[in-house]
Amino acid sequence: MQPAVTPIHVDRRSSLVDDAVALYERAYASRDIHIGEAAPDGFSFRFRAVGDQDVTMGTSDVRAHRWGTITPGVDYVLVWATSPGMTIDTDTRDPVPLLPGIPVMYPAGRDFRFDGLPSGQHSVRFGGAFLESIAAARRGDDEPRQLAFRSALGVDALRRLRSRIGEAAPRLLDASTPAADRARWNQSIADAVVAAFDATPSRAPTAAVGSSTIRFAKEWMVANARRPLTVAEVSEAAGVSARGLQAAFQRHVGVRPMQFLREARLHGVRSDLLAADPDGTTVAEIAVSWGFHHLGRFSGYYADVYGEPPSETLRGRRGPR
Repeated sequence: MQPAVTPIHVDRRSSLVDDAVALYERAYASRDIHIGEAAPDGFSFRFRAVGDQDVTMGTSDVRAHRWGTITPGVDYVLVWATSPGMTIDTDTRDPVPLLPGIPVMYPAGRDFRFDGLPSGQHSVRFGGAFLESIAAARRGDDEPRQLAFRSALGVDALRRLRSRIGEAAPRLLDASTPAADRARWNQSIADAVVAAFDATPSRAPTAAVGSSTIRFAKEWMVANARRPLTVAEVSEAAGVSARGLQAAFQRHVGVRPMQFLREARLHGVRSDLLAADPDGTTVAEIAVSWGFHHLGRFSGYYADVYGEPPSETLRGRRGPR
């Protein structure tokens, strides 16, 4: 039997607000997630995601008011709510409320703001290159392009899309689904989304970003890692579009540019901690100097990468080398 391959398999739940903020900021590539008043029965959250680089299905439930910014990057995300209370594009003249059971596409290629009451939602995240290739094949085009989607579904299109999601979800949410079967269901649900939302090219193809440009961008980010940086600043320094840079990083490096920057900063913090005198400095001073201003989240990132809290790294300086 062919072994199952699920590069993405996350199942997290907690009643700690800091855990939720850290997880959702990683999931949404954001530094701007906020959690406010909890539901009457108290705060908790659960986040589950299963999939691969092409399609990841997820479920999320947060028992609190939350708001902030989401950065889809080069991915496309289909989402539908389980109850009223979630609105996206809240900073525009046309905010979009998520109605229970009605799928919508997140805005593509740009950041957007959201605001939500305690509620749950389901999502299907498509890798940008994957969904664009599916749409190009349906159109008979040789060149995949960034996609635009109609904002509302007709009754028949909604019914067909719901039916396909209902068929695919049990397979795609099952981490033991073999890779070949997962690939077939990935294509099936992608076809259904492209057809339902009449996905069409929104602009010319994104220019390819070469390995030398990626190397320059990485070196530039490392050299400027102590400064506050945005994807727009990095892409401008590298001489490419923000979308092209994000697509190239995900394709060749395996992470988004801001994730690479965070890892570079963590490496800098660790080097400074190992060299520091624990009697003359603190973890907070070093973390802030590298751009980490939320120390709880920083400690979580650090422990995830190095397997110990930063305070232990600093205290280890006392022992023999």
